Amino acid sequence: MSKEDIIAKIKSDAQAKAQLILDEQQSKADEILASAESECEQVMVETRRQIDEMTRQTLERAQSVAQLDAKRILLDARLEIIDRVFARALEKLTQLDDVQMRELLLNMLSEAEDGDEVLLNARGRALLSEADICAYAKKRKISLSLAQADGDFAGGLVLRKNGVDKNLTFEVELAQLRDCHETEIAKQIFG
Repeated sequence: MSKEDIIAKIKSDAQAKAQLILDEQQSKADEILASAESECEQVMVETRRQIDEMTRQTLERAQSVAQLDAKRILLDARLEIIDRVFARALEKLTQLDDVQMRELLLNMLSEAEDGDEVLLNARGRALLSEADICAYAKKRKISLSLAQADGDFAGGLVLRKNGVDKNLTFEVELAQLRDCHETEIAKQIFG
């Protein structure tokens, strides 16, 4: 064999070996690419599943928050209505005519004890005089006195004795009534 034939043979063998290496590497690259595509598809499927789960959870939380907000708004509205009912009751009490108001104040005096001082607001003082208080006390065989100052309340009275007040003002009486009966009142109003 000639030198050129040997060189041609070496080149041919080298090219064949190079082609074989290229084919092997291409095959490995194809395997790696197929594996990467499969892995990528799995990651995408898992990511979609996670996104769907996060979306579901977010929607559930948003729905729960919306339901709580709706309940809070409804409760606030109901409390506002009950507030208005009691404000209207206070208004009605303060608008009693003089005869009814005087009778109500005298009935409230039934809570008085011997030695109490009776505090009235300006209207109450106009309807019950010191003589009226004394006459009432005499009937019950107790001692009562009328305070010199006017009370700063919408109506009713305060009984004072030894630094202790028995508050029978309309505001306090309605607040106590509300505390005791708010649930029943809400049922009557809202069913």
